[in-house]
Amino acid sequence: MKKLAALLISLAMILAMAVTGCSSSGSGQTASPQPSQPAGSQTPAAGGDYPKSSIQVVVTFSAGGGTDLFARIVVDKMSQIVGVPIEVVNVPGGSATIGTTQVANANTDGYTIGFSISTPLCVTPLLGETSYTLEDMQPICNAYTVLHGIYVAADSPIQDVDDLIAFINEKGGTLSYAGSGTGNMQHMCLEEWASQADPEGTWNLTNVPYDGDPEEIVALMSGELPFATLQVHGAKSAVEAGNVRCIMIFGDTTPQWMTDGGYFGPNSVELGYECRVKGLVGFYGPAGMSADAVKVLSDAFHQAVQDEGVLESIANIGLEPDYRDTEAYTAGLEELVPVADDLLHQLGFIAG
Repeated sequence: MKKLAALLISLAMILAMAVTGCSSSGSGQTASPQPSQPAGSQTPAAGGDYPKSSIQVVVTFSAGGGTDLFARIVVDKMSQIVGVPIEVVNVPGGSATIGTTQVANANTDGYTIGFSISTPLCVTPLLGETSYTLEDMQPICNAYTVLHGIYVAADSPIQDVDDLIAFINEKGGTLSYAGSGTGNMQHMCLEEWASQADPEGTWNLTNVPYDGDPEEIVALMSGELPFATLQVHGAKSAVEAGNVRCIMIFGDTTPQWMTDGGYFGPNSVELGYECRVKGLVGFYGPAGMSADAVKVLSDAFHQAVQDEGVLESIANIGLEPDYRDTEAYTAGLEELVPVADDLLHQLGFIAG
């Protein structure tokens, strides 16, 4: 009888451990205990069949950049929420189309999804350079919005946008500036603003492409070019160090770190310029994903960015969450397509 009692106690302990369990960390590489949930809280996956195994998030840029860092911060928390590992896999190249193509061709079960800016989803397909279009994707949710702005060197005589307009006019409307390439978000933002600042269409601005924000900042500081279009979060450290100044941010938002730090950075809308180009960055999967899987992932992200630790980590890389649910994110992407089509025609990237 004593042996039987001991056996029953051992079985009870094993069952208790199985029910309690442990879940994996958000990196998908090592296991760590689940943090305790607040009383009354419920994970998005509760009561559903999804997810049952690890999820792969294809980030369409190299490791270490803003998109990659943001993804790693939030998926770590999302993994804790949904109860399965979520692994970030970097698939850069082809102006973010290689990774996006991989997602478009993935199984529709929700275990391979993407995380990228809207360019490869809404802009590049218009150029006929992809095997997919936006219709081949299932938007999940927007995570943040990339802000771009016009910057000058700290010692530049150009103090604001009015000074820049006067400077361009003094040069007969022909001027070169630093950019990260042609036909991308920064280029389209600048051209959309220029069409309003120069309604007669007399300007001839040339985008000189650099490899990224750091190279553009060096060009500004060395006096190679009078102004540049930069990602706002990419220029954060240079602004804080007093090396460059922002004279306008495209859109209707000025980031909190600029406001709190007392840095000059008016946005184009408050200066009277329309900005229809939105650098939405979000999660998406292949068309055909179940509504349940989409909701689980969208809700998990939304819950993740309520966490103070997550918000602090995001703020440290100069970004701010901009959650938009599936409906709002889908609408934002769909609205961008005709805007991009119009601007690409104006720039001569699309004939006709």
